[in-house]
Amino acid sequence: MGLGMCFLLAFCYVCLVCTERSELPQEILQKLAYADIRSISDLQRLLEINTVEDAPSPRRPRSLNVLGGASVNRSHAHRMPRSIAEEAPPSLCKARPVTFEIPRWQVDATSANFLVWPPCVELRRCTGCCNTQNIRCQPSRVRHKHFKVAKIEFVKRRPLLKKAHVKLEEHLECKCGCIPGLRECRGSYGVR
Repeated sequence: MGLGMCFLLAFCYVCLVCTERSELPQEILQKLAYADIRSISDLQRLLEINTVEDAPSPRRPRSLNVLGGASVNRSHAHRMPRSIAEEAPPSLCKARPVTFEIPRWQVDATSANFLVWPPCVELRRCTGCCNTQNIRCQPSRVRHKHFKVAKIEFVKRRPLLKKAHVKLEEHLECKCGCIPGLRECRGSYGVR
């Protein structure tokens, strides 16, 4: 068989595999979008699924022993009992303290030869996950905080300290909402 025929067969196989993969039904995505899901049991109830199968544990690759030969891992020796694995808790959409770098342009947009102190502050920002990829965690209520920072310039190799004021946005409340401009969001999901 020629090389061209091999490429043609490989291309046909890839096309077949890609078309077999089905997209998630829109009604399922809408059901998941704003549901209060805090556990696998909640998800199971929402989707009306009666049974949950454990996914097979991934096989570990062969490891090398000290002498350089391959040693076969005994799957029962490395398998974790199901009772030890804990259910993954969701990282819900909410305002959390995060480290935020002070934008240098807010201190001085005309110069680059200075230091800002402190370089970072802690602010509450919306983080966490929403139930589908079509929506994201975003602020629903914000406030602007004003900070006084030090701007350290070097004039003739000597430090000169000035005070500067910066205005930073802090998130007070968060919600899962549609990503602006996303085609799937128009009409089917609204920002709540």
